[in-house]
Amino acid sequence: MKIKKFESKNELENSLVAAIVSEISAAIELYGDARILVSGGGTPLPLYRLLSTANVEWSMVKIGLVDERFVPLESEFNNASQIQKAFFHAAAKSATFIGMVQNADDLIENMKLVNENYQLFLDRTDFTLLGMGEDGHTASLFPNDPESAAILESDSLGIFPTKAPNYPFQRITCSKQTLLNSTSLVLFIVGEKKLEILNNSSTGHLPISSFLENVPNLEVYYAK
Repeated sequence: MKIKKFESKNELENSLVAAIVSEISAAIELYGDARILVSGGGTPLPLYRLLSTANVEWSMVKIGLVDERFVPLESEFNNASQIQKAFFHAAAKSATFIGMVQNADDLIENMKLVNENYQLFLDRTDFTLLGMGEDGHTASLFPNDPESAAILESDSLGIFPTKAPNYPFQRITCSKQTLLNSTSLVLFIVGEKKLEILNNSSTGHLPISSFLENVPNLEVYYAK
């Protein structure tokens, strides 16, 4: 892996925004649109606020999720609603956003719908932003979860259900191979504890280690 260390989270965010804008602009020039997948959680929300003000052709950008909690859009735990509040204002309001919860009452039907609606990302993803939890999970691929383990061992493309160790337990995630197929893949972490977990992830066979094994030069943006 290639760790880019920054003195502050603000410095990291400015550098990462510049990198994402470069990927978006290159994809638009090459394909006519840009397709990116982003992660939820509190850590990247300020990044999305900053990115939303960038001068790119947002009307040609399609944004999806790396993973999601299977809860209604109005739930405080819903990644999509948090990201939309942080991201979709300023210049970025003309971007197209595709969430993962499209039928909150029926998981099976929801999985069918989200796989249909995420086909464009399965066909091509230009940039993906990963995060990592203190248990070494990334996306919604968790240690000690049989569904996550099966996905990590598979080359299948698509969106799959998994189980988290904490509430809300039902999760939805892009498969490992879907994420690996992204033209550009970046991991964003903050805090010395997470860096230590990342460095030792292969010893404990944590989910993030599968990505390090498959992408030896994975770019890691890190700040204390």
